[in-house]
Amino acid sequence: MKKFFRDALNAALQKLRFPWLTPHPTKTTKEVGYFQTTISDSDLYEMFKRNQLAHNIVFEVAYDALASGFKCVAPDGEEKEEKKKEEFDSKVQTLYRSFIHQSLLKAYVIARLYGSSGILFGYRDTDGFDKPIKIKSKDKIDYLFAIPHKWINQKVGVTDNSGAVTVPPKLSHYELSSPSTINIDASRIVHLQPPSAEEDFKGESCLHPIFDVLTVLKNADWAVGQAMFRHGAGLTTVIAGEGASQAQIDTIDEVVSEINSKTVLTFPPGCKIESHRPGALDPEKYYNVIVTQIAGGSNIPVSILVGAQKGALEASAKDRKDYADFLASIQSNVLTSVLTDIIKKFQLSGQLPDIDFKIVWTSPSIFLMDVARARLYEARAEHEHAKAQLLQLKLNHSSNQEGMKVDATSPS
Repeated sequence: MKKFFRDALNAALQKLRFPWLTPHPTKTTKEVGYFQTTISDSDLYEMFKRNQLAHNIVFEVAYDALASGFKCVAPDGEEKEEKKKEEFDSKVQTLYRSFIHQSLLKAYVIARLYGSSGILFGYRDTDGFDKPIKIKSKDKIDYLFAIPHKWINQKVGVTDNSGAVTVPPKLSHYELSSPSTINIDASRIVHLQPPSAEEDFKGESCLHPIFDVLTVLKNADWAVGQAMFRHGAGLTTVIAGEGASQAQIDTIDEVVSEINSKTVLTFPPGCKIESHRPGALDPEKYYNVIVTQIAGGSNIPVSILVGAQKGALEASAKDRKDYADFLASIQSNVLTSVLTDIIKKFQLSGQLPDIDFKIVWTSPSIFLMDVARARLYEARAEHEHAKAQLLQLKLNHSSNQEGMKVDATSPS
């Protein structure tokens, strides 16, 4: 009985042509993004290029880690050679500015984005890239080149007689595909790979742990933008007049579904137009949760990642220290060994003196304020200590003078 009544009602309503009985699909054919199980290099590149936080996490961290600079100093226990080390450091700094810095920065950006990278050393020799460099020939290095990731087919490890990669793994060569297939011997490359759980030479992108939440942020941006673009001034609805045909109703729906900044709408006689107040959710608390997750996954405090917010003049001292410690760990665990290998190659080519050295990084610029404050406190403490010592000396001197007077006036 219920089914019979429902069918009869639907048939009657269809004759009256109620427009809401004809569902109209949305025009969006796919969602903005998914939590895909496999993240391709193109996915990483698109996220890096188009998402503001992803770009900061990849590029700005690489830039900040190298921005503070370094010095080449004498190894522990060899302070007698300090003057030679100062001269050596001066030559290294000149070479670093002209040859090394830009290539190292670009290579580290690539390594953060894709997991690893390589710097090609352009030696002035007649052998091909696939031949090991003859160190004893003292061939000069003419250029350094951060190899583009898309040029690399694979990074091949040294294998034993059975074809298995040796333990521990050691790089054999890069196989490139641009402009043609070519192998580059490991002796002509400095391989840069941040620490990860991977056992090969590919590494892991710094965006992998936060890729899903970055996708959520991208979807949130899209949803907020659409809400503002389409319904920021209110949701426009049209009630068709009596006797409107289905073709007219379809035309109205077609026009209204795309309404945004149009100022003139013309409808058949009898139509009633209404505008409903927007009732969108406040996105701020959702964004706060998303950005906090991204900050935690990237090891960058929120105030550093997005900048000081809500009138704050600067990030807190703790946030600056945490970020400075993060940069210092990158310098210690990644950049020191790479930069040491680069300098040693220039020593072997005869472009730098062949002496022992170690690299000491300058405090990251974001922490310089706190370093300066600490030095100021130390200087004040030393000043107060010196004042206290001087006062004690004066008191002792006065006491001695009083004792001498007493001795002088006492009877023999």
